Amino acid sequence: MGSLIATKKTKAVLQNESESEFWLLSDIHFLSAKLHDNGTAFNKFAEGAAGKEMLYQTESLEAFVAEALEKRPTGVILTGDMTLNGEKASAETLAKLLAPLQEASIMVLSLPGNHEIYNGWARIFKEDKEFYADQISPQDFKEIFSEGYEKADSVDQTSLSYSINLNDQYRLVLLDSCIYDEQVNWNQPNTNGRLKKTTLEWLKEQLEAAKQQQQTPLLFMHHNLLEHNSLLKEGYVLDNSAQLQQLITAYQVPLIFSGHIHIQDIAEGPAGVQEIVTGSYSTQELGYGVVTLTDKAINYQKKVIDLDQWAAKNKSKNSQLLHYSAYQAKIFQQDTNHMVRQQLASVTELTEEQISTLCTFIAKMNTALFTGDDTYSQDEKETIRHSEEYQLLATYSYFLKQYVDSLLEDNSPDNALTLSIK
Repeated sequence: MGSLIATKKTKAVLQNESESEFWLLSDIHFLSAKLHDNGTAFNKFAEGAAGKEMLYQTESLEAFVAEALEKRPTGVILTGDMTLNGEKASAETLAKLLAPLQEASIMVLSLPGNHEIYNGWARIFKEDKEFYADQISPQDFKEIFSEGYEKADSVDQTSLSYSINLNDQYRLVLLDSCIYDEQVNWNQPNTNGRLKKTTLEWLKEQLEAAKQQQQTPLLFMHHNLLEHNSLLKEGYVLDNSAQLQQLITAYQVPLIFSGHIHIQDIAEGPAGVQEIVTGSYSTQELGYGVVTLTDKAINYQKKVIDLDQWAAKNKSKNSQLLHYSAYQAKIFQQDTNHMVRQQLASVTELTEEQISTLCTFIAKMNTALFTGDDTYSQDEKETIRHSEEYQLLATYSYFLKQYVDSLLEDNSPDNALTLSIK
């Protein structure tokens, strides 16, 4: 993809304000309505979409845009997997939905996820059939989500990474952590991520520039730097995270933001770096992150779009939209129930009543994981481990017992963080 030559734009900062606010949106998995007819093939796909809500994506994004236009943050940062499976039409439609933000001088900065570039799963759904859809090339990505590249202080010529010279206090570095082919691909996308050697060299230049200008560097990428759950490591944590950790430690990067695992979580690394994963905007709730940057502190707060309220305000007659939070939660619970029943399919000793109870038990814990409400006290952990449901899992399903154990590992709050800046 070319030689290692950073494209220099300008050394001027983007803003002179001492305070800025960015909203983080991750893992939208948006499918343009142009690509399906709500027919048999689409509905069959939607039923197996891992808890994603597929029918009201346009409305949920319109509600997000309306909220942003009212609150007027400095910008919105999308940390990958914006499209369902890298359909070019989905990217174009999404860009149009977000365009009112740019018209209101709210920046839209984007980086790719593992679903974006040359994804062989890109599909059009028509009646009972699926057809190949046009895929997104790296150049398409730069053109469709152009604002970040236009405002960049430096662009890595070997990936879709770029650096934003925000103000005297902060430099934002958006990293392309994805592995993809150089041409149209007919296979499944790579789930795992890695920063190229050349991208790491470019990143070092950006961190050095931040150091020279006495700026605090903040990193954004799709894949995770740290392990956030013992069962969500392979394919989720960056393949060469140790190399990135070394750079982060050397240049005292305080914070990194990511997505990919769909759960809301905050973790601290061995060198003190904090990583915030903003949950998926397509599962369980319409969650997004609000990052406030001042000359004294960085504050992060998870927020949720109330689509029920938005629908009522817009005088919708659609009962699912008017009760969207319950509808979305039902889809997520149905997916969890399906997973539990699959795991217990070969167990003949359990009654239907016991299986149903186990579905409810795990669905409650799964919801807490995805929404970042999974911090349990020691007493709560003991209560869970001594419960009848846990004992049944310990007897009949090693995987589900192991899964519940992994959900009890989190010891820190996941929905808010404040870091002081020296």
